[in-house]
Amino acid sequence: MSVVLGLNHLMVQVSDLDRSEAFYRDTFGLDVVGRNLVAEEGPNSLLRTTNGHMFLLVETREKILPFRPNSAAIHHALALSVEQHRRICERRAAAGFPIADTRAAFRARGQISLDVFDPDGHRYQVQAIGPDAYELLKASIGRIDCGVAETFAVGSVTHFREAQFYLVRRPEGFVALSHWCTHMNGEVSWRPEHWSFYCPFHKATYDRKGVSISHMKGLPPLRTHPVEIADDGHVLVDTNQLVIRKDWKPDQAVPFPCMAAPAV
Repeated sequence: MSVVLGLNHLMVQVSDLDRSEAFYRDTFGLDVVGRNLVAEEGPNSLLRTTNGHMFLLVETREKILPFRPNSAAIHHALALSVEQHRRICERRAAAGFPIADTRAAFRARGQISLDVFDPDGHRYQVQAIGPDAYELLKASIGRIDCGVAETFAVGSVTHFREAQFYLVRRPEGFVALSHWCTHMNGEVSWRPEHWSFYCPFHKATYDRKGVSISHMKGLPPLRTHPVEIADDGHVLVDTNQLVIRKDWKPDQAVPFPCMAAPAV
């Protein structure tokens, strides 16, 4: 069990304290608490976020290395409200800086992000999570005829992308799993080599029952759509309805009744 209750401040080395203090104040909207309040060797400035977290800027004559050699992965993530994120984008745009998200294709729905570099090259991922991330999504295009039940082998997983679900035939029967991740609204993909569903945005993983088997604790199962086996043996999935589950139970699968032998 962790014994760390919180973080007091983030220390950032800078080459010009006046320039960096103005950047963190004007770009991120941090409040300047004061100068040289901390026992560091160089001149320093302490700034505070709206929730009380501190940024400590320390001026140094040493060479500043914002990234490890041969790496561009080191960055700090700042979590903002959608409105705060919008204001930062407005300030950056007014100052003539690009505000496009170069990795927008790798974000879940509702997740917005912007990379900002301070005057010394420290990278910050400024991000916000909008309500779209947790919206209950469904195609709402009526009942989908998936085809004859007998054509789906036990263990098969079939993606109906426009209808936004996977049809899984389990030993117990058919389950129609929504293809929207329950962490945020990222689209999960089926990985046959791993026998699992995977969300590329935050690495959530689910088994063929739609149950989370990932590093994220307490993640709800994938949502499902009602399944019906028609009299002619076709599998019908209702995309207008969405079922929220807490766990997996075998009776969630719709069994396929054996077709009656044709009359002679």
